[in-house]
Amino acid sequence: MEHDLDKARNQKLLLLAFEQMSGLKINFHKSELFCFGEVVEAAADYADLFGCAHGHFPIKYLGIPIHYRRLTIAEWKHVEERLEKRLSSWKGKLLSVGGRLVLINSVLTNMVLYMLSFFQLPKGVLQRLDYFRSRFFWQGDGEKKKYRLAKWSVVCRPKDQGGLGIHDLQVKNEALLSKWLFKLLTEDGVWQTILRNKYLGHKAVSQAYWKPGDSHFWAGLMAAKKHLFHFGSFAIKDGSEIRFWEDIWLGGATLREQYPALYNIARDKNNTIAQVLSSSPPNISFRRDLTGPRLMSWHNLLSRLDAISLTEGRDVFRWNLTTLGSFTVDSMYCALTHSEVPVSNNKKIWRSKIPLKVKVFMWYLRRGVVLTKDNLARRNWQGSKKCCFCTHDETIEHLFFQCNFARSTWSVIQ
Repeated sequence: MEHDLDKARNQKLLLLAFEQMSGLKINFHKSELFCFGEVVEAAADYADLFGCAHGHFPIKYLGIPIHYRRLTIAEWKHVEERLEKRLSSWKGKLLSVGGRLVLINSVLTNMVLYMLSFFQLPKGVLQRLDYFRSRFFWQGDGEKKKYRLAKWSVVCRPKDQGGLGIHDLQVKNEALLSKWLFKLLTEDGVWQTILRNKYLGHKAVSQAYWKPGDSHFWAGLMAAKKHLFHFGSFAIKDGSEIRFWEDIWLGGATLREQYPALYNIARDKNNTIAQVLSSSPPNISFRRDLTGPRLMSWHNLLSRLDAISLTEGRDVFRWNLTTLGSFTVDSMYCALTHSEVPVSNNKKIWRSKIPLKVKVFMWYLRRGVVLTKDNLARRNWQGSKKCCFCTHDETIEHLFFQCNFARSTWSVIQ
């Protein structure tokens, strides 16, 4: 409602008339009135008029904080408090490192997934959440500080990528937001219509960008857009949803990647296929004349475009990471956490029928971070480096394999 006390009085009369006609009574004492912008100064007058309390942003609806502007780090404090409260309930329980690993993924991480699926969380909030998860994993419920044996970024890698499989919250956040973007591209509904009318107009989703004043939710979708289009491709129909240079629609890569020399000198790089193929020859202009290799590339591109014909209907976006072409959060998460850098094969460790805490210790062993005396010395420990079973320096190789005591132990086991 606009800032107008007379209109507010009329609104109050309408509510009272509704009570008389329906027999239902509005409990104004349990209601709250919210104002923003210039109206905040007159909030007390409106609250007195309606006989209700003056509420403050953000408000919660179905567990989601709602604000007319972007939420600040301080307004995310309630998420941290939930984690701290849950951690305090585990104090005094003697949890092994395997038990703590399970609780982090099944409880602590899942507690924030609902929020991650609606908003792009600020980096400061993500860092605080990782601090709580990291502290619980390495220290348990004790107050005494303990050594961190690996970087948290390494611990959060998938198991097949050399990590312990703890979810990376920032990557999970992007994967969850990408699901909304995929639905906006492929489905029709009330919320899709609202977003298209508010933010897109006649533009394609791929052409849209975040600008000041846009909602926090839309900002998250725009941040996730790059990777979504990288892992998907379009089946062309009317060409209105597909960027000519930036999206995958002709071949297995973007035309930007296939014809970099042409792309670098092209004007209007964000145009859709419909805008480019609306005339003959194609509506593409360049900042300089085409000669030599560029001219050859241009003729090659024109010959491929001759086979393209636009038809009625909306372009179809397909997710390339699943066989059915439908988006899944897991496929997006795996793609974003995949690394081309070779990692040691830990499959035997995780497939072994041994307690999880032993598997985690074996992971420490494979990474060479077990706190033997040589590793402690690197952390400024002042004790003797000698093995407690012999006179050699204590290293991982020596303690577990080379020491006479270790060899005799292995011989008994075998």
